[in-house]
Amino acid sequence: MISIKYDDFYKNYDLFVKLCEMTAEPVKLVKEGCSDLIVIDAEAFERRKKVLDLREKLLRYNEDEPIGTKGISLEELGRYIDELESDSGDIKK
Repeated sequence: MISIKYDDFYKNYDLFVKLCEMTAEPVKLVKEGCSDLIVIDAEAFERRKKVLDLREKLLRYNEDEPIGTKGISLEELGRYIDELESDSGDIKK
């Protein structure tokens, strides 16, 4: 993760917005020597959120039980994966 001084971010806002869009990675803002905020492009955030939601559903799955009885169904898993794959092309600019 890239760390940037708050003043540099403030003075060059458009440049760092472009950096977030291009890399799809978060940028850590540092103010007075301490980490202050993490900034991420909205599309990258939505993609990460979907991945985290999928992980959460998969973690609910108990190895002793079939997938359809707890957590996420195979159909839902397929839809999530299709959606993530289609979104990955949208994020890369």
